Amino acid sequence: MKNKKQKWFFHYLDYPVLLATFGLMIFGTFMIISAEMGELDSDINGIMSSAIKQGAFILLSSVAFIAFCSLPFAKTRKDFLYVIYGVIFLMLIGCRFFKPVGGAYAWLRFGSISIQPSEFAKLFSIIYAASTFSKNYGDKQNKKNLIIYVVGMLIYAFIILAVQKDLGSAAVLIIISYINVLVTDYKCFRNITFGGMMIILFVIALMLLLLSDVGTAFFKKLGSHYQILRFLASANPFEYQYDAGYHLVMSLISFATGGLFGLGYGKSIHKYMNFPNPSTDFILPVVVEELGVITGLLPILIGYGILLISLMYYSFKTKRNRSRIVFVGTFTYLISHFILNVGGVSGLLPLTGVPLLFISAGGTSLLSIMSCLGLAESEIVEYRRSLDESSSRQI
Repeated sequence: MKNKKQKWFFHYLDYPVLLATFGLMIFGTFMIISAEMGELDSDINGIMSSAIKQGAFILLSSVAFIAFCSLPFAKTRKDFLYVIYGVIFLMLIGCRFFKPVGGAYAWLRFGSISIQPSEFAKLFSIIYAASTFSKNYGDKQNKKNLIIYVVGMLIYAFIILAVQKDLGSAAVLIIISYINVLVTDYKCFRNITFGGMMIILFVIALMLLLLSDVGTAFFKKLGSHYQILRFLASANPFEYQYDAGYHLVMSLISFATGGLFGLGYGKSIHKYMNFPNPSTDFILPVVVEELGVITGLLPILIGYGILLISLMYYSFKTKRNRSRIVFVGTFTYLISHFILNVGGVSGLLPLTGVPLLFISAGGTSLLSIMSCLGLAESEIVEYRRSLDESSSRQI
């Protein structure tokens, strides 16, 4: 029994995924420490405290990764999932009783510890879908499960958008939830997924229109709400360089200053110049300014590339709905954060406040994505073990 357990853990794990996961996390930790030098004005005690805090996040996230590697999907009870849904629901609502940051009520704050429940909602959307849609129960029950899932995720998204004022997290949750349904191999889902695809194409077309000159003129007539100003600033940040466009202008200057090879680790200039959120939403400009476009972006692109390609590879190989949802859901979680963050800090998209996973500071987002990748490794182990057993029977 002991040898079997060791073989399960060491023999079947996907080591490129494992190395990319922890490599990104370590790289992000060094960049967070550097970025927080600006926020902490190079206070040694503050920087050490930040490093210890990030180390605690890494330890906790690593434990979550290992725990989710062995999550027993088959034994997950529906009533337990409903309890988790209720807890996250209350946490999302509870954020409204804490002070907002950047106009968003997205955090529960307990002293120096901040929790962002919307990240747990994204993780739960994958767990619930993988558990609920793991088997084909017949069209009637499948439709019932679908309605419960869609309504539940829409309630989450509504709270995040309307109560927390967090457009970015609401958009990511809706995208993940829709993709989870899209990849489920049920005949009764096909009309729904086709309709959803049409809605997505319509939203993309609408976004392009809103970012055009026509959209800019329309937004200018609506007023000066901070979310409206974010759209306007993404179209022309220098027109709003002293208010809504200030973040983006500083970001673009940091990109230009870094060039191809950067100024050197820890030598960013703009993180000391009242640069908003240099260790969270805007950490990528700090990375490029210090390490350059080539040496700074290359580790990130390699790490993300390994994870995204591996997840898609296994999603095509597996024949189980549960595994496919975990792989594609985690892929969507990663790629949507990447696109929204990079697009936002480069001016290609409106700013949404979505972090760059693994690289941006944030214990909740790190814990959530590590849990997702733990789930993915668990499904990889099951897939590889089934292939091993199949080949053994043939011999």
